[in-house]
Amino acid sequence: MDPHARTKLGVAGAATFAALLASYSAFRPVRDALILDRNPDSLPWLWLGTFVVISIVSPAWSALLARRAPRRFVALAFHVFAACAIVFFAVMRAGIAPLVVGRVFYVWSAVFNLFVISIFWSLLADLLGPATARLLYGPIAAGGTIGAFCGPLLTQLLVGVITPPGVVLLSALFLELAVVGVLWVRRAAAGLSPGTSAALDAPPAAADAPIARGGPFTGIGHVARSPYLSAIVGYVLCTACAATFLYLAQARIVYDAKLDLTARTRFFASIDVWTQAGAFVLQTVIAAPAIRWLGPGLVLCVLPIAQAAGLSVVALAPSLAAIAVVQVIGKAATHGLTRPARELLFTVVTRDEKYRAKNAIDTIGYRIGDLASSWLNKGLAALGAGALAIATFPLVAIWLGLAAVIGVGFRRRVAQLPAEAPDGASGDALAKEAT
Repeated sequence: MDPHARTKLGVAGAATFAALLASYSAFRPVRDALILDRNPDSLPWLWLGTFVVISIVSPAWSALLARRAPRRFVALAFHVFAACAIVFFAVMRAGIAPLVVGRVFYVWSAVFNLFVISIFWSLLADLLGPATARLLYGPIAAGGTIGAFCGPLLTQLLVGVITPPGVVLLSALFLELAVVGVLWVRRAAAGLSPGTSAALDAPPAAADAPIARGGPFTGIGHVARSPYLSAIVGYVLCTACAATFLYLAQARIVYDAKLDLTARTRFFASIDVWTQAGAFVLQTVIAAPAIRWLGPGLVLCVLPIAQAAGLSVVALAPSLAAIAVVQVIGKAATHGLTRPARELLFTVVTRDEKYRAKNAIDTIGYRIGDLASSWLNKGLAALGAGALAIATFPLVAIWLGLAAVIGVGFRRRVAQLPAEAPDGASGDALAKEAT
């Protein structure tokens, strides 16, 4: 493998992910602040709406892959979301139906978060094999963290001047920068050795061709037939469940604090700033060596342990300070360790699964977890604060078991791969390093 080409691709991927996460993280505090103009008990209904929308968008994406080259479709999808952000800016600026617009914006932003980020990682998994990805995913994720740090920081500094609608327009600008970055990533990947391609089911000449087979529900079918992919979706469901419990607790605590819109936006932005600072340290110092020495399975065990402690603290001693600390630690572990490890899992599946099955897992799978756990949270809340803390233990046990299964499955799949790079790194060698 050409080290220069690999470095160029790493820089391109990091810069693109930085722009992408800057776009999302800039408007996320606005989204969370807007929705708390009303009682947060309405959030489960918003997640139901999000699930309905994502259940339409994901199958539509799967069907479109048979008609257009998936690598080329990524930039077009970014353009569409940027256009939507501009429309929201205009509507918010005009003050049209703020309650309705706030709810629609919340659903749209949830779809944006899952869909856009998912297809970016699908592109990377399509371009890279497991050995190259193991080296680059940490730095690329760190680049995203820089963007995710700058986004809420700019929101925190500018929201008083440009107002929340102006923040949404700023997000559209960042997303258009990400479009340029996607083209840069593809050109940089063209300089890699042919052996680094991860398109297991297609020759290099067909890499820019549409995925001919399949329809709207092909990705879901892939997940249902594969124990490996089913274990990944199980892990995602547990992740979504714990994140939802904490998010609802955060919403209730902030709502009860009676902060105004600007104060809520600043509070959420400050959580995001500290989260990304912690994630950056994990990604640049710990993620790569941890994945290389321990393998993705063990690295995936960190998040369940961190979230178990966080859920217990918030359930038993809720406060603004407690939720801020717990969210920073949990989100930093998610972005700093879990994200690079989980995305590495998709470098050993077929090209069709990288785009269709991965998108179904990241979107529909995650939103099923949100929806189910939001209603479960209502029942646990009715039983008292201790019920949530107790329910955490079986959740974490299942979560850790799935991480172990995934780690074993990844090792087996890597061992079945041919030599990936000219330097002689065989599948067996990679498997020993990745376990």
